Amino acid sequence: MWCAYLLVWCVALVPLCACERVLVVFPVARRSHTLLGDHLVNTLYNGGHNVTYITTYTRVKPSERLTVIDIGSDTADAAAESSSLVPEFLWSRLPPHQFLYDGFRAAERALRQPAVQALLLDTATGFDAVVADWYYSSLLAPLGEVFSCPLVWYSGADASWLSVRLVHEAGGGGGAALSVDPLARALPRLPPSAPDRAHRLARQAYLSTWIYYMTNYVESPVYYEVYQLALQRRGLAVPAYELLAHNASLLLINSHPLLGQALPLPNNAKYVAGHHIHGAAGTLAKGLQTIVDKAKHGVIYVNLGGSVSEDLPLAMKQQLLRAFRQLEQTVVWRYRGHLDHVPGNVLLAERVSHQAMLKHSNTVIMITHGGFLPYLEAMYHGVPIIGIPLEEEQLLTMDIVTSRGRGVRVSRSGTMGYHIKDAVIEILGNFSYRSNVQEVSAILHQQLVAPQQELLYWLELAMSTGGAPHLRSPAVLLTAMERFHLDVLALAIMLFWFLTKVAKLVKVYWDDWGATEREQYDDKIKKNE
Repeated sequence: MWCAYLLVWCVALVPLCACERVLVVFPVARRSHTLLGDHLVNTLYNGGHNVTYITTYTRVKPSERLTVIDIGSDTADAAAESSSLVPEFLWSRLPPHQFLYDGFRAAERALRQPAVQALLLDTATGFDAVVADWYYSSLLAPLGEVFSCPLVWYSGADASWLSVRLVHEAGGGGGAALSVDPLARALPRLPPSAPDRAHRLARQAYLSTWIYYMTNYVESPVYYEVYQLALQRRGLAVPAYELLAHNASLLLINSHPLLGQALPLPNNAKYVAGHHIHGAAGTLAKGLQTIVDKAKHGVIYVNLGGSVSEDLPLAMKQQLLRAFRQLEQTVVWRYRGHLDHVPGNVLLAERVSHQAMLKHSNTVIMITHGGFLPYLEAMYHGVPIIGIPLEEEQLLTMDIVTSRGRGVRVSRSGTMGYHIKDAVIEILGNFSYRSNVQEVSAILHQQLVAPQQELLYWLELAMSTGGAPHLRSPAVLLTAMERFHLDVLALAIMLFWFLTKVAKLVKVYWDDWGATEREQYDDKIKKNE
């Protein structure tokens, strides 16, 4: 039976189109985004396609079929500014709508680069598909219209109503009763209480209002500045920006129902969890490999992402070292630079093969910032995590982790080091954590086809069918009035108003008829007397 299923999938996954031209745009100056972008580009390249890659940072080397437009030098100041804010993130929270501005600025910055503008204005250049990294902005959506090809959104985080609305209705993904946005602090508890649903509905209305404002008053003017000339040079009309913002063919999500909110998705939203992990090669440096192999009590891998470790206050670093000193495990801390008074069981390593460290049998815990990508990777390799959320997006991930018994959350505070020690003792002393993550790992490894093959299949399907219109949700064709039934509500209000008038009129006639009857009755009695 399984052989038959495998044969069907192998036939289905035979490339539907060969040597197509694909534009891949990853404008966010974060290593996690460019890591996923690099793997996506390699998948397309190895599939025989010609790829043009717009990115802020990459390890992919240009070749005959691969053109790299590196805008990293132009976004270095923005990345440095973001990095300098890390200590402030330890103590403060940003309003949710701030991320809408961050996504808009990243997309605008990339589109205004001279090399990107030259690409847009070159009428001799064409593509068969555009794959754009979604990060809280739809400003990259008109690229599909410029090149008259399907647009495919790629999301490196879990599905939410914010991302699903790109290919479905605004309340896609189950609405406020089942889902929360990626910036929420916690998952909805089931069954949801009325106050909880009211709070989530209010939050969804708040973010939807900001999205409407950003779309019509911030992004729309930039759309005309950036895209209008490119469209006119190609003899194309300039559609309204709001129409293009919801004109994507597919949404590819680097997640799995087991890892996130498990939302109901439309047919053109597909999970491709772990496409960057499956088959990824990686080895530890010889010296590090020896240390990890000989760690008889296990290894705790510390990776807080980016330059967060280096940007932590010195007092907090020393506190972490004091906490690590009290552990019997070997601690491998990915850290660029030098620290004084490093304990003998702690190794500071500038370069660590992430996948090789996680898949090593001696790795017992990973300490991370709680981002969705390291969470996915740790679950794939069956390693419990200790998460220290530093940004809004990481709070929800760590709530998923703790609520499902896959790790422990440690709050950012001045006593963080002591709590980390307690978390290590909790995880190592309770086998359920290891059991839970190994169960998740087994399921992630038991997929019918490799995730990168499925990723390639959906992209080629979109190119070969002109955007996979048979998968599109009809909900994107609805206006706001139709989507939220505002006309039905208005009709119901008018009907209610009409019925109240009818009721008043009936009451008046009834009262008049009653008064007339009483008068006639009184007159009859008087005559009888």
